[in-house]
Amino acid sequence: MAHPKRTRTAIPVFGLSVVLMAGLCPTPALAVSSSEIQQQLDSAQDKLYSLYAAAEQAGNDYATVSNDLNATLEQIDQTSAEIEQEEQQLAAFQEELSGLVTSQYKSGGSANIVSALLSSGSFTSLISNLHYADKAAEHKQDVITGARELMASLEQKRSDLEEQKERQEKLVSEQESKMNAAQAAADDAQTYYDQLSDDLKQAIAAEEEAARKAAEEEAARQQAQQQSGGGNSGSTGNSGNTGNSGNSGSTGNSGNTGNTGNSNSGNSGSTGGGSTGGNVSNTPTSSANAMVARAQSVIGSGYSYTGYKWTGSTSTSYFTCSGLVDYALGYGPWSNSPESYLASVKARGTFTTSVSQLKYGDLVFFSSGGRYCGHVGIYIGGGSMIDSIPGAGVGYRTLSYIGGFLGGGSII
Repeated sequence: MAHPKRTRTAIPVFGLSVVLMAGLCPTPALAVSSSEIQQQLDSAQDKLYSLYAAAEQAGNDYATVSNDLNATLEQIDQTSAEIEQEEQQLAAFQEELSGLVTSQYKSGGSANIVSALLSSGSFTSLISNLHYADKAAEHKQDVITGARELMASLEQKRSDLEEQKERQEKLVSEQESKMNAAQAAADDAQTYYDQLSDDLKQAIAAEEEAARKAAEEEAARQQAQQQSGGGNSGSTGNSGNTGNSGNSGSTGNSGNTGNTGNSNSGNSGSTGGGSTGGNVSNTPTSSANAMVARAQSVIGSGYSYTGYKWTGSTSTSYFTCSGLVDYALGYGPWSNSPESYLASVKARGTFTTSVSQLKYGDLVFFSSGGRYCGHVGIYIGGGSMIDSIPGAGVGYRTLSYIGGFLGGGSII
């Protein structure tokens, strides 16, 4: 359903139960009009988008802390290998130290130096013997000092890595709980939204049926009046035909035409992508072509706030908005968020707020779900993009479809 330029406010994940209990619980379809249900549906969609954005961000945060933990575990493995080598070196130092002590003991300790002085046949020999004695003593002291420092270093390394590991494991556990809560809240909101959507369809059908019956009854009444010689009063009865305006209730279906609007705008988006018309360069880069082609290959896949999963079939695959870009660029799931992509584009100096400056294959960004940058798509020209949104999945859409356009630029 298209809701152009709608401002959305973030809803805390834990607030969903409050929202559902505070007057938004579905009411029987016949108790309220289709317009009232449509208002509830629009409000529910705003909250659904906010919760989807929160769930997607929670997934990105979980991926971040998990990657940090994996990096630490790799560092622990690498350090453990280094520690093993250092322990082997330490064992060699200890063996050498033991040999020096044994040698010193056997030679009588300091008496060995006196012996060296007395056995010197010349001044040159004396200097040589003294130098050797000093070096042996220094080496012995260096081995002792080195052994002590190495032991302290090893113990500190072990301690620091274990503390870091414990902190990161705690972060991963906490973020996993947040992610699960956010996903559960979004699932509940989707169920509520779907029920409202069904209620709306039922209400519209009921209104159409009531209008049809009223029109039939009015037509029968007019016919009866004419047969009984009711005169020209039947002409005023024509005003009763305005009762057919009751069929305007069927225009309530226009609330549903938003769905067909999606497909229509999608087709135009497809045309825009192929023509590279408007302000888009007629010679897109090969990397931009490749990125767009990969995104187009998964059109029709579903939406999920858990990164992306490509199974080879659009019927069983799903993508977040940033997950679609990750896939199009050949990255793994949860590699980036809308915010990180925006930061990368700005760092490259290609960001622009002007649609006329956008090129084929540029990333486009939107404020959504209470986040300054909560949505990202891939521009294909003609004011259209490929993106993935809740309730519709991967498809073609116009830049005005989401609302909150921030700008865009090249990422490759």
